[in-house]
Amino acid sequence: MKVILKVELLTALLLVCLLGANADTITLSSGAGASGSHADGGLEYLGYSALSLPLSAPTTPFSKSTSNTAYAIAAGSWSTAIAGTSWVSNAPAAGTGCSGSQCDANGFYYYQTVFSAVGGHYDGSVSVMADDTAEVILDEGTPEQSILVQFGIVGSDGHCADGMPNCTAVDTVFFPNLSLLAGTNTLTIIDAQTGLHGAGVDFEANFNATPEPSSLLLLGTGLLGLAFAIFRKRKASRAFLGIV
Repeated sequence: MKVILKVELLTALLLVCLLGANADTITLSSGAGASGSHADGGLEYLGYSALSLPLSAPTTPFSKSTSNTAYAIAAGSWSTAIAGTSWVSNAPAAGTGCSGSQCDANGFYYYQTVFSAVGGHYDGSVSVMADDTAEVILDEGTPEQSILVQFGIVGSDGHCADGMPNCTAVDTVFFPNLSLLAGTNTLTIIDAQTGLHGAGVDFEANFNATPEPSSLLLLGTGLLGLAFAIFRKRKASRAFLGIV
């Protein structure tokens, strides 16, 4: 009985150590809104480039913004922001209440946040709303680049306007096995504005590290070896004492 208890305790200890080594939970969002940096996962407005149709990831360079600030704006006639987040835009006067020259020109508007990760495999999700539609890219410009959310059809997609300027639904995409770099990662949101109105985005992302299959195999092999060693030691002790 004592031997079994020892094995169970050691098993629990090894599991805790393994899970602890892989515990990395990352939450990003447009949060409190206004941000002139990438601090705390806040979105930074990077700049603008000309619109190209049909919509696809822009290949032309964008014009770097002089302020680099993403401003918190009211939802207006857009859907209410995701809980704990805020709609953000490239200008404080932008949004659904704009008029005339305050409205955003058609084009691609770039936002980005930078975050740190232990690295490896993660389960996660990205939720996004945008006017008119948005593409979400992980580690843009690197060999590991992944498009997490693609541009939708303007006027009929879950993460864009549905009858401009109304954004009516949150588009959530789930990832069962996403790779994050060890160290610095970037999440870029490209908002495509097509209706000469107010541009804006709202997003939330969650990533949770998952144990490597090789680590689980190593743990299982180690536990079997440990159990066998304890069994042999117990059998040898009983033989030495003359216990059948």
